[in-house]
Amino acid sequence: MGILQSVIRDITEKEDDGKPQSPPFQQANHSISSPSSCRYYLNTGENLDQCAPWTNNIVVSSHQWQNETRPLSGGKGEQKERVKERMIFNSIAATVPLPQERLTKHYSSNHRILLVGEGDFSFSTCLAATFGSGSNMVATSLDSPAFLVRNYQKALSNIMELTMRKCKVVHDVDATDMLNHDCLGGMKFDRIIFNFPYAGFFKTLSRDDQLRLHRTLVSLFLKNAKEMLRENGQIHITHKTNGFHKEWHVESIASSHKLRLIEAVQFCKDDYPGYNTKYGFGGDNNFDCNPAKTYKFGLALFSY
Repeated sequence: MGILQSVIRDITEKEDDGKPQSPPFQQANHSISSPSSCRYYLNTGENLDQCAPWTNNIVVSSHQWQNETRPLSGGKGEQKERVKERMIFNSIAATVPLPQERLTKHYSSNHRILLVGEGDFSFSTCLAATFGSGSNMVATSLDSPAFLVRNYQKALSNIMELTMRKCKVVHDVDATDMLNHDCLGGMKFDRIIFNFPYAGFFKTLSRDDQLRLHRTLVSLFLKNAKEMLRENGQIHITHKTNGFHKEWHVESIASSHKLRLIEAVQFCKDDYPGYNTKYGFGGDNNFDCNPAKTYKFGLALFSY
């Protein structure tokens, strides 16, 4: 049992009144995508087998991943294929000439971007449309494809657009354990984005216990994301700044993981055309995201 499940169990057991309850914290789902969902089609759309010579120029982090002892699922052939995919992803910036840079707010088409906790994938679709390509992006969701299609009207069309723009889309990714995901482990990113993290709705829990769950989600996400940053990379958390949300103390959580606050800037949804702030855990309604800020964190300049 992981850290997060232990926290949920301890909190919910003392609140249990004997009545049937729905799963208390859907973010605790640790299921992973099938190996077939881990196939990359890069800028040219070609199969990775045609890119094998690139693996001679891998970066150090990729070489370290190849020699890790943590096992991968699947047969030996599938394991070797996924190692090769990660090596290519981590070295592609050095082997493929970059097109003319395109910018939108804090993000560049030259950044390698990981998006976590996507709802209907409208935010990642906005970035890919602005860049003209999503080949520099990996967009992930906790939810399964079936759940997304059932609950979000535009999810399927957004995923199709991302796929056409060469963005890698991965489902069933737990933000609190993404470092161990078969399709993500060993990758490094310039920007890791988690918009409006939320652990779930716990009406029977006290305010303090609800805060504890939300803060645990943010803490475990940062713990994972920190290990997936490239040099000078940034972790971005967009979070509401009023009422209950203000008590999460996101900056304090980041500091506990030896992450420094680079800046906190006002968030404006209109800067991202087409972005919908969906409620998690089902339902196609949008929530009011104002007021909110995007907190940018980087690795500490000095160890302490």
